[in-house]
Amino acid sequence: MSNIPTLKPIQIGPITLAHPTALAPMEGVTDKAFRNLIRNLGGCGLTVTEFISSESLTRQDQKAWKMAEIDPDEHPVSIQIYGREPEKMAIAAREAQELGADIVDLNLGCPSKQVTSGCSGSALMKEPDRAAAIFKAVKQAISVPMTVKMRLGWDDDHLNAPDIALMAQDAGASMIVVHGRTRTQMYKGLADWSKVKAVKANIQVPLLVNGDILTAQDAVHALKESSADGVMVGRGSLRDPWILNRISHHLRSEIFEEPSLDQRHQHLLTYFGILRQGVKSDQQALGRIKKVIGMFTRGLALGDELREKIFHLYEIEAIYDVLADYFDQLKRNQLDDSFAHLNQAIAPSELISAQQEKYIVYQRQYDQNR
Repeated sequence: MSNIPTLKPIQIGPITLAHPTALAPMEGVTDKAFRNLIRNLGGCGLTVTEFISSESLTRQDQKAWKMAEIDPDEHPVSIQIYGREPEKMAIAAREAQELGADIVDLNLGCPSKQVTSGCSGSALMKEPDRAAAIFKAVKQAISVPMTVKMRLGWDDDHLNAPDIALMAQDAGASMIVVHGRTRTQMYKGLADWSKVKAVKANIQVPLLVNGDILTAQDAVHALKESSADGVMVGRGSLRDPWILNRISHHLRSEIFEEPSLDQRHQHLLTYFGILRQGVKSDQQALGRIKKVIGMFTRGLALGDELREKIFHLYEIEAIYDVLADYFDQLKRNQLDDSFAHLNQAIAPSELISAQQEKYIVYQRQYDQNR
């Protein structure tokens, strides 16, 4: 345990994070229900909404406002916005603050074509002057802290994250988050945490490292290689919803008590209950429930059988019954420890590109061979 980095409390303006961990913004995943699930499982210092278009937020778009919904007990929480027009980003940031955000985060990291085709997200790393104008406009528009999430750069020939981070800090940013890939990499290959270290050397505000943090040991390696002050976890929380609590325990050299099968089952049901409350009909919640069960059971014992069953069901209560049978089957087959491997290292061959199968960690082939 002596090799575990000693971390100071992370201070984002007037806000102190209870844990050096954050849940990353993920499109179609980190809605209010999912953020509640992760926060309630413990060890989460900060939650961040899905990224929200400044255009949509300033037009009072109902979908955008829904994405920006915050639970009264969800603090500290950051609303992440993206766009390329400084004025509209400033207006959207002000809206986010009025909606209850403790922090407004600016997205310079999203690699998706949907975002970068509009010259937003990580595409702004090719336009430092425009990024600087956005930083200045947003900071002047809000009184809550401003943070910025970015990639290493657009490509390997333009690793300008240290420069962009310094510009953000000079404009008033209170924290920087860096994903250890370039935009052109998308989610291919492995995140290079060591290249994040150059950002840390260039700024004084807190830095979080992000990308391929799937276990507590990954968090330790990422912190060592990057010299970051904390970690932001995305896809790892889909593989193991307890990962932030697991990381927090590990960083304090404390033993993490593995959740029982009954606890895992109950937390899924609680999450689904919250999901159902936030939609107009069960049919709207059905797709998300199937998606979460699919991600939660990827690579687990008997998981392929469960997914095959639920993907052919069209009633939520029927899915609940099949899910209950799944956990009972794990008990009957004495597979209580089937989740234990979630804290073990993952071979690079088991990782896949998010373009191939968004937010799913294991290869389909890996499942078929289990």
